Amino acid sequence: VTIKDPFRIIEYRQGDIAERNIKSPVDLYLPDKDLTVKKGEIIVREGDRITEDHLEKLSLLKGRENERIFSVRSALLLWLLFFLALAIIYEYADKNIKKFTLARKDLTFAATFTVFAAVLVKSSILLFDHFIQNHADDLLYIVPIFSFGMILRIVLFSEAAIVFSVVFSIVMGFMFENSLPVMLYSFLGSILASYFSGKCENRNTVLKAGFYTALIMSPMVLLMDVFLGNPLADTPIKIAFVVFNGIGSSFIALGLLPVIEHVFAYTTDIKLLELANLEHPLLEEMMVNAPGTYHHSIVVGNLAKAAAESIGAHPLLTRVSAYYHDIGKLRMPHYFIENRTGTDDAHKTLTPNMSALVILSHIKEGIEMARQYRLGGKITDMIGQHHGTSLVSYFYNRAKEMEDPRLHIIEEKDFRYGGPKPQTKEAGIIMLADSVEAASRLLDEPTPKRIETHVREIVEKIFLDGQLDECELTLKDLHAIEKSFVAILIGIFHHRIEYPERTLHDGTDKRVAKVTESGQKVSQKDNGRPPHIFKATG
Repeated sequence: VTIKDPFRIIEYRQGDIAERNIKSPVDLYLPDKDLTVKKGEIIVREGDRITEDHLEKLSLLKGRENERIFSVRSALLLWLLFFLALAIIYEYADKNIKKFTLARKDLTFAATFTVFAAVLVKSSILLFDHFIQNHADDLLYIVPIFSFGMILRIVLFSEAAIVFSVVFSIVMGFMFENSLPVMLYSFLGSILASYFSGKCENRNTVLKAGFYTALIMSPMVLLMDVFLGNPLADTPIKIAFVVFNGIGSSFIALGLLPVIEHVFAYTTDIKLLELANLEHPLLEEMMVNAPGTYHHSIVVGNLAKAAAESIGAHPLLTRVSAYYHDIGKLRMPHYFIENRTGTDDAHKTLTPNMSALVILSHIKEGIEMARQYRLGGKITDMIGQHHGTSLVSYFYNRAKEMEDPRLHIIEEKDFRYGGPKPQTKEAGIIMLADSVEAASRLLDEPTPKRIETHVREIVEKIFLDGQLDECELTLKDLHAIEKSFVAILIGIFHHRIEYPERTLHDGTDKRVAKVTESGQKVSQKDNGRPPHIFKATG
């Protein structure tokens, strides 16, 4: 009798020694000999000598091979069912779940990862079943399926994780002989892992997610065994498997995330934490070659983070994107006023059109640098959107003053950024924070009232220019953003306390020093008299 092993074909004759345990995957019955073999029953054990009775059962098993659940036809039907379920659930989610919006890349990744996870689970079961004979029916619990929910939640978002967990659990149920317990176990495990992986601010979050998921799923396994009437003697083994599942899922997720980030160009929270390190090569280069832009970006990051927290956006993504939003200025830093030293103006020798071209080019340069340093799609998009289609008004007005209609007509579109306008709340916040921070440095006597008026005027100007039309910021959001900006700026521009005069131990007064025209400091006590000059003698 020829038996198909998962990895090779074995031919048995009477008197041969069985190389492994052979179990029946289905119920078998031969009416002529009143021979019955129950599903899961071991037909022949490893090391046993093949008898005539064994050969009859093996022959019966071979005759039913075409009815095995995972035949080629069944596999094709299963994948057809998978794509049908995916299409139905995706269409429903896209139309009825408010925050469920998947780009083509996201859908491709999620569908591919679901198929990969299902194939990996089945392959693992076949592998374990071949090498591990004891507790073979419980091996599903040790397969790290919790990593499915973790990765989808970290890479995409909670709504996508829920939708594809439903699809994954349906596929799992059909793969394991229409098993409702398997479907329920897969769904609950994926959802819990997804829940605990939210707000992944460090790698420990992933480890904790695996532990907490295993902690909750362990009693769930016990309850399912009690409900289904399974022998409770095997339950401790299942629970141990679930614990290993949680631990293994965490490490597998941590191992796969960098690969997914690289292949699909995703920017996960873990990668954002790495990019937030101020020792990143781009930030260090900015600090040395464009210190004004560096300081501006850090302050914009703080403003943007506070604003994102106030409206429930993504604070980490907003802050890190703000750090890199002006990296394009590194190509020509001296053309931007915050990096100017002394009174030299690099734009003196340029026409307004050329100056505007230089200013506008920092968006394109920034996008190229973001791709070069693999900052990720989200940050790259925000670099391209943080000015929207706004007008470089200073050089536009200068060009209009110098305009000669007989020679050349000045068109406003030549002085506007190429866009697109901000597409997300986070991009809109960065646009607002960028404008507010840049303009706030021009404030004279920045009292709280002036700061509040100043912030409101800038936000209204950007709003009326239509720059926020394509993002999801509401008027309520804008009000909250204004309040957060004002609070931060008041902290930055707070007035220092003028300390009273103090008497030193020798009876002299320590007063605030004044500076003479020659640059030497003179105390108020000595004001009007030449300062003492001390020379070191050798």
